[in-house]
Amino acid sequence: MTDTDVGARRSTVDLVARVLTEVGAPWVINIVTSVILGAAVGALGWGVFVAVCAGVIPMGAILLGMRRSRIGDHHVTTLDERHALIVVILLATTGGLVTLVVADAPQEMVGFTAAGLITLVAAAVVTSIFRWKISFHTGVAAGVSVVLALALSPWWLAGLVLTVLSGWSRVHLDHHTIGQVTVGAVLGAITAGVSYVLIV
Repeated sequence: MTDTDVGARRSTVDLVARVLTEVGAPWVINIVTSVILGAAVGALGWGVFVAVCAGVIPMGAILLGMRRSRIGDHHVTTLDERHALIVVILLATTGGLVTLVVADAPQEMVGFTAAGLITLVAAAVVTSIFRWKISFHTGVAAGVSVVLALALSPWWLAGLVLTVLSGWSRVHLDHHTIGQVTVGAVLGAITAGVSYVLIV
């Protein structure tokens, strides 16, 4: 195999990793799965509402931070840039959850949002207090897979394949270590799953 072939193969693998990182981004997964759950329980409007709180607002905060040069990239790869963003996402998610409860939204949507909030708190503790850059990509992917499996069908556990692929992409791109993506996935799956069961 020539140097050119090796370079082309490396470029292809890098491209696959970048695509997987974008597809598996927390804001993307949150938007898609919120709408899916909302539609499945006959509450599409609430699904869209949760998608805005858990996906649109967080991504908007990231883009605003980038515009003000407080965040370097849309995956927030620098640890110190994550602390303030986590606070914004916690506030948006908490506001959404309070609205769901007060408005008597379907219990599945309340449980989904609450599980996400509790998982976010757990990840925030690891990130901001212990200062370890746990993977939100794998945490969200694993968490929503487990919650959708509990809420809709065990077939949603197939989403854990995306968790593995997303984790690989994060490590390949040098954004996380194997430990960080593994702990993120385990924390997301357990925290979200247990929270959803206790609430719903």
